[in-house]
Amino acid sequence: MEDAKKLIIELFSELAKIHGLNKSVGAVYAILYLSDKPLTISDVMEELKISKGNVSMSLKKLEDLGFVKKVWIKGERKNYYEAVDGFISMKDIAKKKYYLINKTYDQLKKLENNDEKMKKNIEQLYRMKRISEKILELFDELEKGEDIKMT
Repeated sequence: MEDAKKLIIELFSELAKIHGLNKSVGAVYAILYLSDKPLTISDVMEELKISKGNVSMSLKKLEDLGFVKKVWIKGERKNYYEAVDGFISMKDIAKKKYYLINKTYDQLKKLENNDEKMKKNIEQLYRMKRISEKILELFDELEKGEDIKMT
């Protein structure tokens, strides 16, 4: 089990790096993901052998992203945390990115800018918008359990 646990911690640490986050953000998520019960900051610190500040900042980032939530436990004064379903959170992040890109694209299109450089930027933004739409379609297909078609 320890080897499997280490592999999962490494996986989430590397995934965090890919998304521009600190490796410890991924490691903290991994510990919560692997746990069968909510954990405190102290529990995570002990498990990963990292500082309280690092754990606190990582938990805050994970909460902001929707990957972790606080859990109330009757009779306890400490904050407890648990992982949220990763695919749903990833889809939510993809939706937020899409809406931001789409909103900016729509606003830029309304400006009717004749600058050639700006026209190229708007074209690139349009491609980003289309890619974001395709990503959301893939998430929908995954949720439905359908085969993914890359066309």
